[in-house]
Amino acid sequence: MSGPLIMISRSRIKPGHRETYEAHLRQATEMVESEEPRVIAFNSWTSEDGTEVSTVHFHPDADSLDTHLKLYFERLAGPVAESVDSYELDIWGVASESALSALRSVPGMQVRVLPVHEAGFMRLREGAVAT
Repeated sequence: MSGPLIMISRSRIKPGHRETYEAHLRQATEMVESEEPRVIAFNSWTSEDGTEVSTVHFHPDADSLDTHLKLYFERLAGPVAESVDSYELDIWGVASESALSALRSVPGMQVRVLPVHEAGFMRLREGAVAT
């Protein structure tokens, strides 16, 4: 089992698909919150003009990311591809080979991995939740 890792994806929302994307985002957030209790954080940000989106995941280890990707590819990957063009993904930490292979199979996706954690820490306040 690896240590904590962060995954950040970047995508462009296809013209005319903003509402479809928003519905997908609600579904993804609900899935992660209800079915992936090990995920430390799952947040999404959108550009001011509503055309770019980045999603940030904090996982305690590679197993947590594997679980997330399994659910994502089973349930959401098809609908997401209809509303966004995902083009870049960063992983900070050590991901499994199966996770990397799945992510690299996404058409047009550039996957960058920084596996060596040099220094730092994370503080989590008990009961702190942002929505």
